[in-house]
Amino acid sequence: MIYPKPLLKPSGDRALRITFGDERSLRVNQPVRALSRLIASEALPGLLEMVPTYASMTVLYDPDAIDYDELAGRLEDLARQASAQETIEASPRLLTIPVCYEGDYAPDMDYICDHTGLDQNQVVGLHTAEAYFVFQLGFTPGCPFIGPLQEQLHVPLMQSPRTRTPKGAVAISVGQTVIYPRATPGGMRIVGRTPVQLFQLEHPDLTLFKPGDRVRFRAVSVQQYQAIEARASALYDGVESLSHG
Repeated sequence: MIYPKPLLKPSGDRALRITFGDERSLRVNQPVRALSRLIASEALPGLLEMVPTYASMTVLYDPDAIDYDELAGRLEDLARQASAQETIEASPRLLTIPVCYEGDYAPDMDYICDHTGLDQNQVVGLHTAEAYFVFQLGFTPGCPFIGPLQEQLHVPLMQSPRTRTPKGAVAISVGQTVIYPRATPGGMRIVGRTPVQLFQLEHPDLTLFKPGDRVRFRAVSVQQYQAIEARASALYDGVESLSHG
C-alpha cells in the first residue's frame, strides 16, 4: 500500500528516513525518485548522502550543520511535493545488457520453466520483451534491483540459498531481477548470466547502474557471451546500447 502521507522518523542520530509505502511497485518508487530530485535541487545544509530504496529515502546529515527538527520540517514539505506528482518520470538512461540464457549460465532455467509452465524460449522472450526500471542498488556494491517483472515470471526464492552465486548471474524471484556484481551467496533463481562489469573502484562512476535507469536485456549465445567477456574489462564495456532518450 501507499501511505496517506509520507512517514518520517529518525534512523540513528545522523540520518532520517522518509517512507512512502510498503510495496515493491513503480507507484511507490516514483515519489522516492521525485524526492531525490527535489532534495538535490534544494542544496540543504548539512546533507551528506541520500540512499533511495524501493519505497523510502534515507538522508544522512551532519547534526552540527542542521538539527533534526529543522531537517525533518524541510524534508516533510519536499516529501509532500513528491507524493503529489502524478506522472512517473521518464528515466534518462536506457541500458541494453547482453545475457546468455543457455546451459551452465542458466542453472535454474528448468525450475523456472516447471514453476511457470513456460518453455525456455517463452521465459527468455518475456525477460527480454520490455525495458525495466532500476529501483535501487544494494546487497553488494553495484547490485541493481530491477523490475517489475511480468507476473508470468514470478518465482519464489530458494528455500536454502546458494553459498556461491557467480559474478554476473542474472536472477529472478519475487517479481524482480537482480544482477550479482561479484560471487556471493544468494537465494534468487538464476535465469542467465551477463559478462558486463557492474562495479569498479577505478572507474569514476563506480557502478554501471543508477536508480531510475531503464534496463533492457538482450539474449546472446554462449559464443557471443565469451567474446564480450574477453573484452569487457571496464564499466560500460559490452553494454550494447546506452541512450538518454
